[in-house]
Amino acid sequence: MSRNTAALTLTSVSHFINDGNTIVLPVLYTFLVKELGFSNFMVGVTAGVFSAVSAVAAPGVAAMSSRDVSRFMGLGILCWGVGLIALGYSVSSHVTSLVLASVAIAGFSSAFYHPLGAAILSLTFEGRAGTAMGVNGSMGSVGRALYPTITLLLFSLTKAMPTVLYLLGAVSIASSIPSLTSTLGAMVGQGSNSIKERTPMGVVSLLTAISLLRSSFQQGVTQFLPTLLVTYFGFKYDVGLGGVLSATLAAAIVGQPLFGLMSDRFGRRLLFALAGAGSLASFFAFVAYPSLIWLVLFGVFTYSGFPITLSLVGDLVPRNSTGLSNSLVWGVGVSGGGALGPVLVGLMSSSLGLLNSTMVLAVLGAAASLLVLKVPKPPKRSKVPLFG
Repeated sequence: MSRNTAALTLTSVSHFINDGNTIVLPVLYTFLVKELGFSNFMVGVTAGVFSAVSAVAAPGVAAMSSRDVSRFMGLGILCWGVGLIALGYSVSSHVTSLVLASVAIAGFSSAFYHPLGAAILSLTFEGRAGTAMGVNGSMGSVGRALYPTITLLLFSLTKAMPTVLYLLGAVSIASSIPSLTSTLGAMVGQGSNSIKERTPMGVVSLLTAISLLRSSFQQGVTQFLPTLLVTYFGFKYDVGLGGVLSATLAAAIVGQPLFGLMSDRFGRRLLFALAGAGSLASFFAFVAYPSLIWLVLFGVFTYSGFPITLSLVGDLVPRNSTGLSNSLVWGVGVSGGGALGPVLVGLMSSSLGLLNSTMVLAVLGAAASLLVLKVPKPPKRSKVPLFG
């Protein structure tokens, strides 16, 4: 298998599992509220713990994994399996502290894939990184689209959420084996520059700030989306809810490759701005005129923006600092916003209500869109075939 094919295949499998597992948590949060009596505030804290641990762990993971990226990527998927199995046990025990500890393990696990997978693709594909990350990102979207329905279908069959989590954990452990046994890390390293260049921290800090604000809004909505649909829009906690969530997320399967291709052709900065503005507009359209169409568009713009963000990082920083820069933008920015947004929604929900709280958070998303104007235009890089 060629380096290009190996890079795209292994990162795509890992992306499928990582993002599928991540979307299981919002589905679980609704179970915790409806079945175990968790408050919205406690769910916000739980979601915040997940993202906060991920944000803190990401830079360290990138630093430790610089010599063997693919195996560390596999280690992250293995840790996901351990975290889900621990979460299954903690749910069966009904002990809040154990739930939080298990979610922390899951948060640590989530720190691995995105900065490491993006580094592999940026170093391998260079000027075609947007297209490569779009193809790769679509596999993450497939995972996000399928896992809500799979989770609720398994729950309907077993009537036991712990059993569902045990099964998903076992799938993660099995899926980690190809990356753990791969030599892709060494193959990627062969193409790296020997000259060390300084990381432009001003640009990295700007992209981190934009990602923090944007993610606070998007994850404040996404982590509570199943609960919002059940509480305000007449849905029941069953397979039908899973189907709606899957439809919301499935459109990004096409959206991510399309956004990636368009970013290679028209510029990543333009598509980066479009993703943020579209996410805001589609959410408000859904609240005003509830329709699956607006939810689908929200999913497209929200999740198509992630690979564009990391492609933009790869264009604006030296090759030797791609992993560290991605870990800061993803870990501190995206994951930090994922920690902040749900906590803010949980805090505000006691006085404003859950729906109004998510709408207030849109102010942060709007601020992020304005800051995009300060992002410099990235230089052009050589193009590498996706396969071969």
